Amino acid sequence: MVQPRAWVFTVMILFSVALGAFLGTAFQKPVVTLAQGTTRTVSTTAVSKAEALSAAEAMESAFVRVAEEVSPAVVTIYARRNISRPSLRLEIPDDLPFRFELPRRSQPDNVPIPTRGVGSGVIVRSDGYILTNDHVVAGAERVEVVLSDGRRLEGKVMRDYRSDIAVIKVNATGLPTARLGDSDTVRVGQWAIALGSPFDKQNSMTVGVVSALGRREAIGGAMNQRYYPNLIQTDASINPGNSGGPLLNIRGEVIGINTAIESPTGSFAGIGFAVPINTARFVMEQLIARGKVVRGFFGVIPADVTPEDAQRLKVKQGALITSVTEGSPAAQAGMQVEDVVVEYNGKPVRGELDFRDMVARTEPGTVVPVKVVRNGREITLRVKVAEAPDPEEQMRQRQEGGQSGRKLGISIEQATPEVVERLQLPRNTRGVVITEVVPGSAADDAGLSVGDVIVQVDGQRVTSVDEVHRLVEQRKSGDTVVFIVRRNTPEGVVTSRVRVEVP
Repeated sequence: MVQPRAWVFTVMILFSVALGAFLGTAFQKPVVTLAQGTTRTVSTTAVSKAEALSAAEAMESAFVRVAEEVSPAVVTIYARRNISRPSLRLEIPDDLPFRFELPRRSQPDNVPIPTRGVGSGVIVRSDGYILTNDHVVAGAERVEVVLSDGRRLEGKVMRDYRSDIAVIKVNATGLPTARLGDSDTVRVGQWAIALGSPFDKQNSMTVGVVSALGRREAIGGAMNQRYYPNLIQTDASINPGNSGGPLLNIRGEVIGINTAIESPTGSFAGIGFAVPINTARFVMEQLIARGKVVRGFFGVIPADVTPEDAQRLKVKQGALITSVTEGSPAAQAGMQVEDVVVEYNGKPVRGELDFRDMVARTEPGTVVPVKVVRNGREITLRVKVAEAPDPEEQMRQRQEGGQSGRKLGISIEQATPEVVERLQLPRNTRGVVITEVVPGSAADDAGLSVGDVIVQVDGQRVTSVDEVHRLVEQRKSGDTVVFIVRRNTPEGVVTSRVRVEVP
């Protein structure tokens, strides 16, 4: 057996000493040197298993408490609708070589098909008032509310299309209620808890955080699109059936009404939206008191002030006016594009959402002092607030617009400043927007497209659906209608002349 040489022992001893020195320094408490030359010791004391478990149980208890307190106030809503669908008709040829005859029954052309939609709601008053989404109950012949204790009650509905908020009244008293919070105090990163009936699974609870604030979304088709200027975004799981249910904070206060999801599949993909509870509260109070929501109207499109705008216009904050409708209350008061609203009725305006809310909540007919910054100077305007157009009336005009262009194969609606903004057209664009083009129609053959804004018909400027209707109806088969349209293309905004032959 070969004996190890002396140098081997020497190397082993030196290695042991070096290792001991390293370990001795590696596990010392680290010292952080501050800029002024003093030092402080950062504690690296490990949290014990018992302490970690205690902290986790405290958090768990908070969620359990929210579920126990609020779940009794959360309801499931069933909206029953009858949808007319063409009946299936079996045509039997007379010359079939069969030795028997099949029974023939006359059937109506359209058979009403009963359907049942499911959504959620939250009780906000013990005498039977429930908050939910308008799209949960819109068009329903009968609305049934199922309480957490299993009772089934028929509900009377009060709706507001614009905000997508509705109130249901049931005949009951002494109901459990949820506390309403203040959505103006919500911050990104706070806990967000969703309660409701996803896929008809009653009293389901999911947990996440507030992901973002002030989200703007346009949801729906061209003829029934809803625009949401201010939504809370959350990653708490929201699925079909959650609509109308409450979004809560860790204290169990309602901070929003769960409304929509963004998903390629129709199921939750990590992005959900809720209408802020302050908006829902405003709508609810008006629906209960008046049966409808009355909003103030200026006739402008506001935007937030960017850093470049602030430097150029010499302002720190406010609402930048990007469009003023001719003849509107704002126009009559002398408001101009590029004015920055910095104060409304004595209150500072921080941005677009502030300004929108202030105007909407002003009683129509009120004369309001509005301070604007124009060319670096402050000017006070006095604006007499009008009443915002009724969304149901706007829907009726859209339907009439569809009829007015029927012979050409188009549907049209008023090109409001909001529509012009969404289409990214110049702010001074006036006319009617094409919302549908029937494939193979005269309009389709001529090259008209959805999103085109008709500004002239046969040399006459048009600003309303009725004007287009009148001019088109004067033309008979074989005549040519000349449209001047403005459209947004990859190359920029283009104004085009389109000739359409009336079929």
